[in-house]
Formats: sequence, C-alpha cells, structure tokens
Amino acid sequence: MQLGYSVFGTIGQSLAVWARNLPSILILGLIFFSPLIVYIGHEVMEVRDAGGLSEDRGVWWILVIVFATYAADQFLAAPIVYGVVQELNGTRAGVGACVWQGLKRFVPVFFTVFLLYWCVMFGAYPFVIPAFVLATGLYVAVPAAVCERPGVMGTLTRSFALTEGNRMRIFGLMILFWGTRVGAKVAAITLIDPQGHTGKIQALLVTVLVIDFLYGTIGAVIQGVTYSRLRQLRDGVSTADLARVFE
Repeated sequence: MQLGYSVFGTIGQSLAVWARNLPSILILGLIFFSPLIVYIGHEVMEVRDAGGLSEDRGVWWILVIVFATYAADQFLAAPIVYGVVQELNGTRAGVGACVWQGLKRFVPVFFTVFLLYWCVMFGAYPFVIPAFVLATGLYVAVPAAVCERPGVMGTLTRSFALTEGNRMRIFGLMILFWGTRVGAKVAAITLIDPQGHTGKIQALLVTVLVIDFLYGTIGAVIQGVTYSRLRQLRDGVSTADLARVFE
C-alpha cells in the first residue's frame, strides 16, 4: 500500500520507528553528538571553576549550540536513514551496520551538509521566510545523498524534486518540530531560572544538551521516514527497493 504524505502520519510512524529502535538510535546519537557532549562537559567545568558563565562565554555557547547541533542532526541522519529503511522493510539494522553505511557515504554527506549551511544559514540569513523555503526544499538532501548518491549538487536538486508538491506539509512539519524543540528549551530556562546561580547554570547547559540530543535523534528518523514516503509517492519505489540500494 502506498503511503501518502501527512504531517501527523509521518510523525506517528517516525516515533514508532524511534521507539522500536531506541537503544541503537541513542548509541548512534552519542557517537555523533560526542563533540558537542565534550564541549558542554568542558563548559560545565568552566562554570564551576569561574563561579558562573560570563557574557562572552554565554554568546559562544549559544553560537555553538545553534551551529553544532544542526551539523550533528544532519550527520546523524546519514546512518539513521539506513536503519529507518531497514526497519520499514521489516529488518532490524545493528549499530555497527548503521555506522558503517554512514561512514561509507561520509564524503558526499559532509559536502551536502556544508552546502546546506551555506544555502540555509548564510545565503538566506537576512530573510527568515526564504530560509524556511530553502530548508523545506532541502529537507531530504542528506537521505538522498545516502541512498542515491547523485553527486553533491545533485543531492540538492534531487531534494527539491522529491519535496515538490508536499513542501507546505513539510513546512508545517518543520514548524511543529522546531517549535516544540525551541519551546522545550524556553521551558527549561524558565523552570531552572539560572540567573547568577552556578549549579542552575550547569543544570541548564546539560538540560539544553539533552533536549537537542533527543530531538536530534527523533528528527533524523523523521527525515528518513519522510524520504521513504516521498520516494514512494514520487517514484513508486517500495521500501524493499530502497533497502536493496545498500546490498
């Protein structure tokens, strides 16, 4: 049966896949978020030694969180999309196999993520709406790089082709996803209220990391499920056909 693309249908299927493969996905998350985890660990120690978080370090923390979490999200999507395709095809993929498939495609994924940065964050930085338009059209660029390997520039055009006709739904999905992600961080800041308290500042740093980590793993699964559904809709490709790409 061919699945249509709906926001809540995609989210529901993604959360089911995420829950069924939670141990493997969390391990993959720890691997790909490890640079950020090390950085936050260092900042927590700095806060303890300095008795607080200076304004300059606070600005750097925000910048690192914004840029590094986006990169971690996208690089994590590479091995997870393999696991998602296998899961949708009725086969459970191990952590090692997911990592290996991600590493085999590291070069095209790396340059795809690099171009995504330029297109979304730098090229459209002054204009919020064009940035969202670009992000929507490029939503499945990394899964396309992993499964189809059409070349670095080809992944971007391929993503735009796959999302055509469903970009408003994907836009709604992104608004919902990022709205809840940012909302969770705002709620954490409000509840912890870290002003001038060393322990609370440390707690906030760790809490924001955990939020980004969990949302990063869920978001990677959503990208994989979205790509699978779009391939069925646009190309009539089944999950079995997608799985054979990795044989």
